[in-house]
Amino acid sequence: MPERQTKSYSDDLILGSAPPPSCTSIYIHQCGTEKCQNGHSYGPAMREHYLIHCIFTGKGRFYDGLRNYDLRKGQGFLILPGIISLYQADMQEPWHYGWVGFSGSDAGHILRLCGISREYPVFDITDNRAMEECIYLLSGQYGTGGNSLEATSSLFKFFSLIKGADNRKSQGAGILDRATDYIHKNYSYHLTIPAIASYSGVTRSQLFRVFKQNIGMSTQEYIITVRLQNAVRLMRTTNLSVTEILFSCGFSDASHFSRQFKLRYGSTPSAYMKDVR
Repeated sequence: MPERQTKSYSDDLILGSAPPPSCTSIYIHQCGTEKCQNGHSYGPAMREHYLIHCIFTGKGRFYDGLRNYDLRKGQGFLILPGIISLYQADMQEPWHYGWVGFSGSDAGHILRLCGISREYPVFDITDNRAMEECIYLLSGQYGTGGNSLEATSSLFKFFSLIKGADNRKSQGAGILDRATDYIHKNYSYHLTIPAIASYSGVTRSQLFRVFKQNIGMSTQEYIITVRLQNAVRLMRTTNLSVTEILFSCGFSDASHFSRQFKLRYGSTPSAYMKDVR
């Protein structure tokens, strides 16, 4: 299999070496490209890290342990760690592909943002030429003496070129991740549903459905919940006043804050703060 061959800088095979990761949140195991021979295959085998292949030209077949996928230029596929997989180049039009193997604590989250998963391992590439250039660049940056920070930057560019069936918007996983991430980062500011929907790439009604279907509450209810949880955190860990806390958590009206707080915790903010302090 190309990933296990000796490193070469030919047009047919470009491999990166594997220095110790400088960032444990996301880091590269290996990357490279190959123009496969007719019918060239690998597997069935298991990986210990995430592995993505992107098809530049030609076609082939991928088996992920559950289903067979016939793939072509402009598509890619994900292999998850611990999953037995098999892939084979077409006999008449063998594929020329690039691959990136990676791990890290943020790997699963990033894949959800890309809209690819065990259930949806196949994706489209937004710009096939740009993807090919990105993987070649990654291979050079990740070689001996390469700049690991530059490689990490290019790795995020690689992920940005993945279009997992329009980010699997109909499934909601990527939307929910983006929306909740935005809320947690900006709950202390003036948040609007249109702004959150725009950031998540959906309409207000789509955003509402995603929240209801996945966490059982509306977007607005989720915002209030996040703000109240942070208000309680500040009550327990700081000496801020109730007024300072409510404004710090994104509330603009004391009566609204008090009403929402009592509905959730069964006590006024002042009484609750007195008890926890």
